[in-house]
Amino acid sequence: MSLKKNFIYSCILTVSTYLFPLLVYPYVSRTLGLSNIGIVNFVDSLVNYFVFLSMMGISTVGIREIAAVRSNRRSLSATFMSLLSLTIITTLIAIATLWIAMYTVPKLFPFRDLLYVGLVKLVFNLLLIEWFFVGMENFKYITQRSILIKCIYVASVFLFVREPADYKLYFFLGVAVVIANALINIVYSRRFVGYSFRLVNLKPYYKAFLIMGVYILFTNVYTYLNPVWLGFVTDTDEVGYFTTATKLHHIIMAVLLSFTNILYPRVSNLLADGNKEEFWNKINTAFEAIFLFSFPTIVFLLVAGPDLLHLCVGDGFEGSYLPLRIISPLVLVIGVEQILVIQILLAMRQDSTVLRNSFIGALAALLLNVLITARLGAPGSAIVWVMAEGVIMVLSAFDIYRKYHYLMPVRRMTLYCLAYFPLLLIALLVYRAVGSGYTMLAVVAVVVIVYAFLTEVFILKNKVAMQLADTVRQFLHSRHNH
Repeated sequence: MSLKKNFIYSCILTVSTYLFPLLVYPYVSRTLGLSNIGIVNFVDSLVNYFVFLSMMGISTVGIREIAAVRSNRRSLSATFMSLLSLTIITTLIAIATLWIAMYTVPKLFPFRDLLYVGLVKLVFNLLLIEWFFVGMENFKYITQRSILIKCIYVASVFLFVREPADYKLYFFLGVAVVIANALINIVYSRRFVGYSFRLVNLKPYYKAFLIMGVYILFTNVYTYLNPVWLGFVTDTDEVGYFTTATKLHHIIMAVLLSFTNILYPRVSNLLADGNKEEFWNKINTAFEAIFLFSFPTIVFLLVAGPDLLHLCVGDGFEGSYLPLRIISPLVLVIGVEQILVIQILLAMRQDSTVLRNSFIGALAALLLNVLITARLGAPGSAIVWVMAEGVIMVLSAFDIYRKYHYLMPVRRMTLYCLAYFPLLLIALLVYRAVGSGYTMLAVVAVVVIVYAFLTEVFILKNKVAMQLADTVRQFLHSRHNH
């Protein structure tokens, strides 16, 4: 399938991953209340961290290895079974560790019934094997299946979650999505691979699997473990503020990461074929796409983000407004970091370098959490997240320059900052003139989109924006001729 079609399907998939929960979030936030939302998010963040422990490096190593052998069924089956076997081992360790924590950590005693459901999520996440279908670049199947199940999920939430006491049912419905996806995936995967443990050979994969697993655990110290730490040192209300701010951020990042997600198997395949020139061309295109999307988005979030959040969740979540503004630059930081880490260092098999950088980032996050989170609450967690991601981005850029003499486009990024600073001032003036509400959101969005289009195409000459403009122009021209 072409890269363009993969991007479309991946964009739909990743947006739906956050869009469907966002559709129900205004309803459940009003129905369950801040405290119950905080409880669910606290438990879910803890369980998700154990999910990452169980998956280790499969989300990156699995995609890379499957993409390299997908044309040979026997090699594909052997690689798949070997990687699945590694995941079985780490999942059993994660289940045992969470079980012990449930009975030894007093803070977790009140949430034990929810954590039992979390154990079920761990088991079925093993069978989810999304990494296999991404490596096969079968985005069409993933998207169609995922959207169908999420539609059922949304309907179930509106039908069955009716009062504050239903927060446990709300948590279970989220786990049910994982169960349904996993069962369908296992059945469908048999079209491509044979299930036989006689094919298993762990030796070629276990080192990268463990290294990347530790990397993922480190990087998620400040995404999934931040709410857990926040819950321990403050209360579940602060968790509710922080996780509500990140809900909106995640849906925005979903669009951005759609491009990097589909590019990873493609650039890995280019390197396997020795086509380095095309590899670096794809990297440059990725940076242009990140800049095109991130700068106008950051401006919109800084100016109108709190009003958009209020539209989504209603009253009672005012403590989420400042954290949302603090994390808005992460749209750019994480986008750039994804290219540096996923598309370059991992594709170049620099797993140990990635691990070292993520360890330093996690160390910075832990230190900052200890110093500021208890005093600042949700805004403190937001600061920790931004700082830790920034550390990893800078270290990764330095390593790539040192190893491959490729300089991250800092001058281009600086030019973008200068070009978009006037937009920030214009958007603030519009915000003050129009006031809050739906009208303000619409007017600011239009101003941002028009300014971004004119700036990207005619001043910054962003090649991705120019290609999009040409595509729209050709479409309109063809419609006019008809």
